[in-house]
Amino acid sequence: MSSRAARRKQSHGTTVPPSGLAEEGRPFLHDEIAQGVPAQRVRALIDDGILDAKQVFRAIPERTFNRRLAGRQMLKASEADAIARYLRVTQTATDTFGDAAFARRFLNKANPALGDRVPFELAETDAGAREVEAVLTRIAHGVHD
Repeated sequence: MSSRAARRKQSHGTTVPPSGLAEEGRPFLHDEIAQGVPAQRVRALIDDGILDAKQVFRAIPERTFNRRLAGRQMLKASEADAIARYLRVTQTATDTFGDAAFARRFLNKANPALGDRVPFELAETDAGAREVEAVLTRIAHGVHD
């Protein structure tokens, strides 16, 4: 059992359901982003399968990320903000489809409703993430163009 799963166990042995994406998978709060998010926290998101390393390396070059991990450093605000966007879009897709694996496939394939662009590529900017969220909202409400 992972340490995260163990922390969710109550003293009498029942599992406490995680809030949001996962216990450590919730989107970062403004103050966390502004002060810096530990690189280890993002590594945990990758290890737990919440984010893909490829997505993280879009926002933070791999060598830079690994250097921050080794030095137990914080991410810059812009990097943490990008990771928070990926988490937000991932959560919205998971909520929309009710299936994390399907949501990941949706986010990694070109979509006609987004001009044949890949949702995760659009999520590199806040404006692009909002476009993806708008499409997901239309899908959730059964609105098809």
